[in-house]
Amino acid sequence: MFETADPKHLYYVANRVRLFPEDEKVLIKLYQPLVGAVAVALYQTLIQNYDPYGIISDSKGIYSLQEQLDCSLKQLFNSLHKLEAVGLVQTFLSDNVFNNVLVFKLLQVPDAAKFFATPLLASLLKEKVGVPTFHDLSHAFAQEAKLKEKPIKNAKDVSANFFDVFRLPSDEAVTPSSDVVQAAQENKVHEVETAKVNDHDSIDWDFIKQEYSRYQIPASEIDLNKEQIRGLIQTYGLSEKEFVDESLPCLHGSYSLNMRDISNTLAENYKRTNTRENVQAQLNEGRKKALAAIKDMDDNDKKLLKAANESSPAEFLYKLKTQKGGITSANEKQIINNLHTQYGLPEDLINILTYTCLTYDTVVSSNLAYKIANDWLQHGVATAVQALQYVKKRRNSFGKKRPVRTYQKRVEKGTDWSRKKADRDAGISTEQLKNLFKDLNNK
Repeated sequence: MFETADPKHLYYVANRVRLFPEDEKVLIKLYQPLVGAVAVALYQTLIQNYDPYGIISDSKGIYSLQEQLDCSLKQLFNSLHKLEAVGLVQTFLSDNVFNNVLVFKLLQVPDAAKFFATPLLASLLKEKVGVPTFHDLSHAFAQEAKLKEKPIKNAKDVSANFFDVFRLPSDEAVTPSSDVVQAAQENKVHEVETAKVNDHDSIDWDFIKQEYSRYQIPASEIDLNKEQIRGLIQTYGLSEKEFVDESLPCLHGSYSLNMRDISNTLAENYKRTNTRENVQAQLNEGRKKALAAIKDMDDNDKKLLKAANESSPAEFLYKLKTQKGGITSANEKQIINNLHTQYGLPEDLINILTYTCLTYDTVVSSNLAYKIANDWLQHGVATAVQALQYVKKRRNSFGKKRPVRTYQKRVEKGTDWSRKKADRDAGISTEQLKNLFKDLNNK
């Protein structure tokens, strides 16, 4: 599989393919769901770009294909790889005076019968379009093929033989003359091949079977789990030897392959390896930025730094716990061991991390330890000196008084009833009150 980021890379088409209406129907109905519209357009464009009289110096850059298809370079190569996979195009890299030139060999679209007779193509089509549509397409093409010819029943072939009709000299009939042989050679042309699925497997299955046979794993187990093995090898970029070696802890003395255990083991190993590589890269970057001299270190810091460099992580943890009057748990030992073995943190840095954890809490917990480790790595802390400086800087920044905004209190004024005089004006006369009581009595 070839790709280039250079749109000026030269290419030319090596042969001509004729598309008849029935070929176009197969191309659109059956191949397009597999490869996409851009790939079909690329195939037809390459057919039109064939120049029988062209020479290598007339080759164009692949940017011309981009212009014709109105697509990106990535889309172009993705579509080309799909055409290669289903067998419609073969790509060659020709080394000549014009450097490496891409040569595209086109293959003829097969008929529908050959398409459906290819399990890989038919299965992929079913996955792409769904079972109902797949059945409809199959029935439609089958019905059309049957209409092309009516079956001949209860009949005998009575056609005339060549020698029943024509006469040739006896020597010509047995051995053609040189003129006939020369004419045959002159008109001999290479027939256009029909597209076939490019199912060449780059995995050496015989080697895998041979390696597993040493552990009494039968070859049938490899054949049974071939697709899963292929997927794991491609996903994690393993060689055949690496896959077998990493799967050995999952055999457990049995005569079968537990693919779930193998998959989980590979995922864990991949995660551990890549995490360790990333941590080491960050540590190396941090060491480059480390200060040559110890600045702003008091006597206590220097004493702590000396102890961190002279003690192993387990010993340093035990000393700190002894000073504080606590006990060291197995979980704490496991945490500091993982930081060193799985993630590759240096011992002096782990010791300062342990000291920091015990400053905030009575035990080294996984949540706090990994949180501090991530914070340090993200800020380029790679050595014990940098860790002490970073912790001290953080502590000083939190110790500074932050400006506090003050707000003027708003006091709502109430009524001072001691100063407010009573309003004695009832708003009604004595005569009106008498009349009101009279009305009430009358009722």
